[in-house]
Amino acid sequence: MLESDDCPHNAAMRRQPPKGVKAARGGPALPCAPLQDIVPQRTHRQHGFTLIEAVMVIVITGVLMAIVSRFIVEPVRAYLSSVARAALVDTADAALRRVGRDLRVALPNSVRVTPSGLAVELIPTSGGARYATEGAGRLDFGVVDTSFDLVGPPLTLAASQQLVFYNLGTGITGSDAYAANGTAAEQALSNRRTATNAAGSATTVTLSSAAGLPVGDFAPPHRVQAVGTPISYRCDLSAGTLTRYQGYGFLATQPDPPTGGSSALLASGVTGCRFSYEAVAVAARAALVTLQLTLSTSTTAGTESIALHHAVHGDNLP
Repeated sequence: MLESDDCPHNAAMRRQPPKGVKAARGGPALPCAPLQDIVPQRTHRQHGFTLIEAVMVIVITGVLMAIVSRFIVEPVRAYLSSVARAALVDTADAALRRVGRDLRVALPNSVRVTPSGLAVELIPTSGGARYATEGAGRLDFGVVDTSFDLVGPPLTLAASQQLVFYNLGTGITGSDAYAANGTAAEQALSNRRTATNAAGSATTVTLSSAAGLPVGDFAPPHRVQAVGTPISYRCDLSAGTLTRYQGYGFLATQPDPPTGGSSALLASGVTGCRFSYEAVAVAARAALVTLQLTLSTSTTAGTESIALHHAVHGDNLP
């Protein structure tokens, strides 16, 4: 216990005696009261979360996330699926349109399809004209004739331009543009010749010819057509590709796949492919080629697949 002089609160009490009481000089010392009894206690409030509150927040948040995800995940998956399908449709459509463009300018009766239906081949044309059948500039068949005139507008030729007369299709002797024509004996059974004109427009055509054109090729409408080297489109289902081939040359038997030349990938992810050629339509001087292409791809929502069908009409009038 502190002495009265050492207790500030006791000293204060001596200086201010209660009313009506005279302070005794040198009186007995008052006991020193504990400070905590004099000064009121200050209350301290705790801040933060308890463990139970934190766990409840986590549980409630998880429940809300599970509920909200049911309304978000499915639309997102549907969006990703639609984007994937749109990309597949664009790829397939572009590929089939590319095939269709070549088929529309194909040499009459030059389209041929492999037995598997996975490849189609054609000879593209770049122009056509009528040759003279009378007069000094006429084209004679059955004998070697290396020059003839054109009737009407000139024909645009490339260097070493290939020319075809009255093509009837593969396997028809004398009227098959795919047949070899490197020797005189081969040219005697071939309706294809090489022009020796310089590149540009021509009204008179000169030929590199060692034998006369087959007599059977002299028939209406008396047309000559400028052609390029054959083009093939081939599906490889094991690799999942659709490829365009060109520059491999004229071959009597359809190559599968072509070797040499160049190639370009048109589509990947090919899981189905079918080319067909309506041979019955040849008798009516018209062709119908049907194309079917199926593409597939994998997304986070699963596997997406689309199938497109395309039909191309062609002119088979020689």
